[in-house]
Amino acid sequence: MDRSAMTVGPGMDLPIMHDGDRYELVKDIGSGNFGVARLMRDKQTDELVAVKYIERGEK
Repeated sequence: MDRSAMTVGPGMDLPIMHDGDRYELVKDIGSGNFGVARLMRDKQTDELVAVKYIERGEK
């Protein structure tokens, strides 16, 4: 994975990815109080992955 496309937020264990061109939306698979989960296809590997989009709170 290209580390230039990742950042780590304070108090977070996993990277926040910023590579929007790599994935294409297959379908929305769920939603809740904090955001939406989407099934995405990796254009480079053709792998299906679940991505959770979390809504940004007020600052």
